[in-house]
Amino acid sequence: MLDVVDYERIRRMVQIEGKTQRQASEESGHSRNMVAKALAHSSPPGYRRQKPPPRPALDSFLSLIDAWVEADRQQPRKQRHTGTRIYERLRDEYGFTGSVSAVRRYLAQRKQTQGEVFFPLQFDAGEEGQVDWGEAWCILNGVEQKVFLFCLRLCYSSVSYVCAYPQENQECFQDGHVHAFGFFGGVPHQLAYDNLKSAVITVGQGQDRRLNLDFVKLRSHYLFETRFCNVASGNEKGHVENLVKHSQRTFMTPLPCVSSLEALNTHLEEQCRKELDKKAPRREETRGALLEEERSHFLELPPTPFAACRQQSTFASKQATVRFDTNDYSLPVRWAYHSVQVKGFVNWVEIWTTQQCVATHSRSYERHQYVLDPFHYIPLLEKKPGGIHHGRPFKGEPWGEDFACMRRELEYRYEGEGTRKYIDILLLFTCYPVEAVRQAVSLCVKRRAFSDEAVHSILDYQPPSFSPTLDLSDRPDFQVESTGIRPAHEYDVLLPEEGVS
Repeated sequence: MLDVVDYERIRRMVQIEGKTQRQASEESGHSRNMVAKALAHSSPPGYRRQKPPPRPALDSFLSLIDAWVEADRQQPRKQRHTGTRIYERLRDEYGFTGSVSAVRRYLAQRKQTQGEVFFPLQFDAGEEGQVDWGEAWCILNGVEQKVFLFCLRLCYSSVSYVCAYPQENQECFQDGHVHAFGFFGGVPHQLAYDNLKSAVITVGQGQDRRLNLDFVKLRSHYLFETRFCNVASGNEKGHVENLVKHSQRTFMTPLPCVSSLEALNTHLEEQCRKELDKKAPRREETRGALLEEERSHFLELPPTPFAACRQQSTFASKQATVRFDTNDYSLPVRWAYHSVQVKGFVNWVEIWTTQQCVATHSRSYERHQYVLDPFHYIPLLEKKPGGIHHGRPFKGEPWGEDFACMRRELEYRYEGEGTRKYIDILLLFTCYPVEAVRQAVSLCVKRRAFSDEAVHSILDYQPPSFSPTLDLSDRPDFQVESTGIRPAHEYDVLLPEEGVS
């Protein structure tokens, strides 16, 4: 097989040195046909097949194979024909005598030459951002845990925002938008989504979608437009698809070791800010410079950010709890049996009734848990003192070691009456500031004064007030003279007359 060096030598013999093709053939040792070929081409043209090789066993079945492959586009991805399955059907149902490798070669060639064709896209500044969820793993408090990444990328500047959440629920979805808009300093005119459950309830024909009302509230607050991809067409928001992969392989590799999700999100935001110094794809400007340009085209942020929460109306149970995502959260016992509204934020839960927030708890993402505040149940001890022994809110000494010591001493010194005295101390929380009661109990324990009366007396104690100076402005005769010496008889007027001698 001749290479380009051989071609050059033959061409130089004939075209530069003036030799005939016969002479070049004799001197190079190559045939006259090869010399003619070298003169026709400056480099070896390679082998070129004039027509595809014949496939006598397969050609008559090609239309059938094409029909099966096209029909598979409407089927679930995991229930489509493989090359082996097509071969088996052809063999068993149609008497195909070829090999399975011939079928596979045809499918590979078909996939290469009949792929979907796309437009190159261009977006104006502030025109569109794209949103998607991704998954990643981190080491949270020493335990490997999966988190969900909210990803939003601007199409013009390629600036990205990534935030981690414990779930892909509605409130996390809303919270991601709120933080992303704050990071960008504005709102793109349009956001593109696939048909994720946080936004879309049902998919209709074309762009017809029935949207989640909580998502519509978010859209109404910021007034951006929405574009939804066709089903199974993630390529229609390729910017954010690439961001998900980039976040997993760059921001989250190696696995971050963090103490909380807040620390992980601080890490992710730092990574997003570092990306601002990089050049945007196929651009000479940095992403940060393009973001500054893009901000003038954004929709303005509303005066107040959107309250990213999921609301649920329900009734408080007889145990003064409300259920939210399988977990029971407490509220003051006076609101038992009342209608309430639960607001589930990403990190906390609020319980509202009669237009006021009556309870706030840290949110639990475990299942079937009790999240109880013992202060909510203290007033009930006045009528049901036995609850101090087995009441779930009071397990684990929620008020600290000083209260545990006070209870042990009271029950040791006063036996059954000691429990009642301890309950009387707890009831002080209902009429005195929490910190004042804690300090009073700690002081009594320190002084070994184990009684409810001692705690109560400390809370009621009012130290006497003393005037720091004597005001003599209304008695000019008592004011200091220039010498600083005053006759003693001037003070006789302060004594009763019968006492003057």
